[in-house]
Order: sequence, then structure tokens, then C-alpha cells
Amino acid sequence: MKLSRNERGSAILLALALIVMFSGIGLMVLNRANTDTDLSFNQVHYDQAFWLADAGAERAVAQLKDSAIWRTGYPNTALGEGTYSVSVADSLTDTSLDDRVRLVALGKRGEAAGGVEVIMGPAGYHPLYDHAIYAGNYWEHDSKPDSVPYADTMKFSGTGGDGDIINGDIFFNGNVKTTGSATINGSAEAGGNYTGNAPTAGSTTNVDYLEPPDLAAMNYETIANYKVNSSSPWDGSGRIASSDPRHIFVRNFRTDLKPPGVSSSSYTFSNTNYFWGDPWEGSDLAEVSVPAAGNNKVYFVDGNLWVEPDGTTSQLKNSPTGGTHITVVVKGNIYFSDNLLYDKPTQDGIAFVAMTDKESYDDKDNDGKFDAGEAILHDDGDGIYEGPAEGSGNVCFGDPNGGPLGHVYGFLYADNDFKDYVLAPGGEPLDFEVTGTMSAGNDLDIRRDLVGGHAQMRVNHDTRLRDGVLDLPGLPSGTGAGASGLVVLSWREL
Repeated sequence: MKLSRNERGSAILLALALIVMFSGIGLMVLNRANTDTDLSFNQVHYDQAFWLADAGAERAVAQLKDSAIWRTGYPNTALGEGTYSVSVADSLTDTSLDDRVRLVALGKRGEAAGGVEVIMGPAGYHPLYDHAIYAGNYWEHDSKPDSVPYADTMKFSGTGGDGDIINGDIFFNGNVKTTGSATINGSAEAGGNYTGNAPTAGSTTNVDYLEPPDLAAMNYETIANYKVNSSSPWDGSGRIASSDPRHIFVRNFRTDLKPPGVSSSSYTFSNTNYFWGDPWEGSDLAEVSVPAAGNNKVYFVDGNLWVEPDGTTSQLKNSPTGGTHITVVVKGNIYFSDNLLYDKPTQDGIAFVAMTDKESYDDKDNDGKFDAGEAILHDDGDGIYEGPAEGSGNVCFGDPNGGPLGHVYGFLYADNDFKDYVLAPGGEPLDFEVTGTMSAGNDLDIRRDLVGGHAQMRVNHDTRLRDGVLDLPGLPSGTGAGASGLVVLSWREL
């Protein structure tokens, strides 16, 4: 069939149109492929930039867990085929952060960028502060095969009005026995067995080990705000100027001391002794005023600390607005010989921590010196006790001259043992009361029985730390918080 001229022209135009259309489609497909390639390439770079930022944040988190005061950051740091930068901010640069720290990490890979924000804050306090009484009994736990029953027993006893009263929960990594009219107004958790009077909130046996905090990892000697040692600015009378917050400690207040319970009058300490007391409030050290500049701070005392005023009572005075909130860490022993009372009981809070200076022992015969056969609680690795004569890391109750202790307010923790020598001049035990916490990494060596009777121990758990009502600086934190006590609160991509 023969096409007309008009028909031939239309076919040519249609063919040309199809060629243009298919060429356009081809160009679109090619452009889309190139675009997808570019997008894929860029996505890879963006992903890499994010992981660079994440790596910088991980590094900064590790650094802050090691040192809570680190603020340097990491400027333009090379890693692989990109870089990251990390900035650190706290309440000094952003008041809304309060006690938290913010990390902003930015990563770059080529033209791509990614970011991560991390908020860190104080970890929860170690669970020991959730209890009125805590004792880790680490010596028996570390040395005892799992198949061997616990040998150590924490005892509460007394009859009538002399019965021990524990207002709060207790934990002991061993056996617990409550007899007579002794009362536990709370729960009792025992690593071994529980026998006797039922606690009001019930008892639990064979509980998992609640490990004591690692005080050495807290690095107190470095992180403390104030240090009390032989190099402190003492004057000729053993005082520090009233303008220095450390003036609440005194040196050489008394030189006739010996550990409570030790009979030898010729006993001498091998540690330096310091005293809790404010000479600017009176020469008898009965009143202590912590200034606002020294509040919410950690004090590190390199030696023994005595609460031993010339009198029967030591008491906080003139507490700053909101109350006195300090932590006193003692590298030695702490001796409470008299009352220690708060100025504002609903606002004040003091934590006392006695940590070992590498070596200590279990003074079973209470003679204030190491004897063959007594267990070495901390050791530098040679199995030989070489520490100070009186040991270290212990909290001791009792007046070296005999007499009542009375009532002690505070959150008390001994790295090793909590020892009770509250004796009358004739050598018989006397009542005492604690409002706060009474705790030890190893054992509570409590001696309440006397001939024909019992001296009452009353412990009232101050729950403000547990409930988040009170915040004290530098306390040992929960598991995994690191040396600084900071943990990650949030982690998000920017």
C-alpha cells in the first residue's frame, strides 16, 4: 500500500516524538541513578559523622566517670577519615543544669555532620544508706566457701525498757538473731539465717551479697574540696583562721587520748589526731558553725578524727540557709565520745566516712594493737600487718575516760568495723542512740550486755538520703557509677 505524503510526514513526526520521549525517560533514569548514588554516598557520610560524634561522647563519658571535675572537652580530634569535637557544660555556664553535666559531641565526615547530647548526673547513693544498720561482713564473705554456713551473728537483745530498738531496715551478710524485747521496726535481710522476734516488715534469709562500696575508687584525697593534714595552715594553738572553712577542725586539742576500751594509759597513737570542733565558737569545741562557703563540700582528714568536746555535747550552730550539708572522709579512725546534735534536725545532714589507709586488722581482744592470729582486713599484698597501731577505717563509740555517749546524729560508715566501747567508769555498757545510719563494710562489734542486764541501743533511720530529700556531696554511689559517682542520665542524637 502506498502512503500519501501527509501520512509519511505524520509517521516521521511520531517517530521523532517517541525518540525525544524515550531519551527524556533515559535521562531521568540516569539522573535518578546518579542522585540515588549521591544520596547513598551522603548517607554513608552522615552515618559516619554520627558514629564519630558517638565515639567522642563515649570518650568524654569515660573521662567524666574518672574525674567529675573535668571540663576541658576535645576540640577537633581526628578519628579515622573524620573528626569529632566535644564540649562540656555545667551549672557554672548554664544554671539550669543544677548538679548535672551536659556533653555535646559533634562529628564531621566530609561535608556531613552529626551530633550527640549526653546528660550526666550524680548516681544514686550506695544501697547501704537505705538501711538503719548495714554490715557487709566482707571478711567472712571473701574467705568462706559457698557451702559453709555463716559463723558471724548480729544480735539484738534486752528485756523490758532495755530492749534494743531499730527503727528502720537492716542488712547483714551473716546471721541475725533478735531476742527478749528487742524490736526491729522495719525489714531484716540476712545473708545467712534469721531467728527470734519477727521484724515488723518481715525477714528475708539467704539474700544476695550487698557488696560494700569501693572507697579507694572514690579517690577522695584528690576530689575533696578541702584537705585537713599536717600541711594545713595551723597556727601555734592548733587552729585554722576563721575565714578558712577548715576552721571546724582543730589540732592538738588533747594529747592524753587512747582508743576507747584500751586500758593502758601509756598507749600512743601512730596516726595524727584531729578534732571536730570550732574554736571560734568557744574554746571547749562544743559548737560547730559550718560557713556557707564551706557548705555542700567534701572534707578529707588525713589521720584520726575525734568528736570529743570539753563537755558532753557537740552541736551544729548557725547552719546556712537550707541546712548544713557536708561529708567528712577520714583516712584513719573516727572516735565519737559525746553527743553530736544537729542545729536544724529536719535540714542538716552530715556524713562521716572512715576509710582504711591500706592496712587494718580485726582487733578481737580490743587491746588497740595487732596480735598474732587477728585477721588482717586490708593488706598491701605481703600478708604482714604494717599499719598504724590502732588500725584504720573504723568508727568507734565511747569515751576514753568512760562515760555516756548519748545521741549521735549523722550518716556513719566504717570501711572496716563499727566498734562499741560506750562504758561507764566501772566498765559496764551504757545506752546510746543514733539518728542517721550505722554501717560498716565488715562488722558491727556491738557490746551491750552487762552483768544481770543489758544497755539499750536505739538506731533511727534517717531516710532523707534514700528518699531524695537530702543531698550530700561525695558519698559512695551505687554499682557502676565509677570513681566520680557520675552516671549517664540521657543520651540522644542531635
